[in-house]
Amino acid sequence: SGPTVRGEPIAPASRSLGPSGVEEQGGVCCTLQEKGLEAAPPGLADDASFCEETPRHGREEPEETPCGAVAQKASSGRRLSNSSVESLGFGFGMGMSGSTAQRSFLGRVVRSLPFESFMSACILANCVTVGVWAHQLVTSDFSPEVERFTEALEHSFVAIFLVELLLKVKVYGCGMFKPGSPNNRSNFVDMMLVLVTGLLFTWVVPLCALIFGFDSSAGAFKTLTVLRTVRLARLVRVFQRSPLFREAWMLIRGLGDSSRTLLWTCLVIFLVTYVFAIVGLATLVTELQAIRQQDIDAADAAIIDELLVLMGGLDRLMAALVQVLLGDSFHAFTAQIQRFIWWSWVYFYTYISIAVVVLMNLVTAIIVENAMEVSKADHDHMASEKESKRKKDLSRLRKLFKSLDTDGGGTLSWDEFKSSFDDPDMARQWMVLDFQQEDCEELFRLLDDGDGEITIAEFMEALSRMTGAAQAKDVFRMQKTLEKVQFAIDATAARQAMKR
Repeated sequence: SGPTVRGEPIAPASRSLGPSGVEEQGGVCCTLQEKGLEAAPPGLADDASFCEETPRHGREEPEETPCGAVAQKASSGRRLSNSSVESLGFGFGMGMSGSTAQRSFLGRVVRSLPFESFMSACILANCVTVGVWAHQLVTSDFSPEVERFTEALEHSFVAIFLVELLLKVKVYGCGMFKPGSPNNRSNFVDMMLVLVTGLLFTWVVPLCALIFGFDSSAGAFKTLTVLRTVRLARLVRVFQRSPLFREAWMLIRGLGDSSRTLLWTCLVIFLVTYVFAIVGLATLVTELQAIRQQDIDAADAAIIDELLVLMGGLDRLMAALVQVLLGDSFHAFTAQIQRFIWWSWVYFYTYISIAVVVLMNLVTAIIVENAMEVSKADHDHMASEKESKRKKDLSRLRKLFKSLDTDGGGTLSWDEFKSSFDDPDMARQWMVLDFQQEDCEELFRLLDDGDGEITIAEFMEALSRMTGAAQAKDVFRMQKTLEKVQFAIDATAARQAMKR
């Protein structure tokens, strides 16, 4: 006799002791150590699916190899899935996976948003010192004390950037900086900027200059340090990961999405300007040259000479037309041309109509439309927020289950479950999930599948669906009630059929 479902007896969940001595429920592994891991891989640390059914023999344990690569031992057991291994990357294409260091506390620190924010702030401050140095190249506005302070800051930033580089090599390995992979090229460029503009030009070259007696304070050695400002592109990572900078990320992403449109815009404007410049040389410029050959007064001759300097050539006329395109005080010379060639206004206003009124407004409309579509369909941002909330909820439920499981058996009995509502600290956690003392017995019946104990899979699956608004909890309660009613009806119908 025991619980039945549609007339069939329900077998209780099988229990066995794994190699680590932790009781398993139906072959489900719920401890990271049993998987041969010290910590959950990034992206799976808060995922309930990580605790999946895994054979307890022939497990593969990661083995540290040079440069942080992971070699999986050959065995007869199931290998970690490709998605699990690939998820061990940093998120911007490192290609490294599974090293012990990556799962350590140091790895979590290097991957964290505060660390990336701190490094971005250092890069921003370093760009300020580079700007002070560039300003000082052409002026003498700063005192020697300011120059020495800026120089000290420069050495401090180089040290900080080198420490960051060493930490990433320690955590992720050398493969992170291999330029062969498209996703790693940005990492390679960032590394080269640190090593060349920082270590080489700030420390090595001045040291060699001191030893061999050459001047390193000027020339290409010092000028190339301005390339360090390129590292400002790393701010994009912070903008992308932090909701505080969502608008800035949308602007940057909109600029990237509009890059093809801008490229074709420049090409079309160049072609239109090129055609009009050819027409202008064949009509306006030749007409001005013919007038200049006539017997005119000296004042008009000087004006025509200035106009020919402005428009006397394909490149010069194209530059003048770009000035018309941008509305940069072009009326001054177009009025002078109109004094000698009355119909010249037709030429210039035709160019304005095509290049400015039609083309530029059309490009603006296309860019705005693309930006609006990206803003409305920002699937990546919405998916990131949803995934972040899901991970936080699963992590909270997992911590709650461990707190309730006082004997460490991997399941919750009725006594353990009931005592949690009597404990003030645990009761407050239940209240956060919108459960009160009077909900204790009913909640246990809803979570239990009939064997008298609640596994972590039952606990997390049910509570993840029940937490939230009161409607969600009520719907789940109704669903479980209807299932029990259906089971009772099926069992009654089966008994009546047997009596007949």
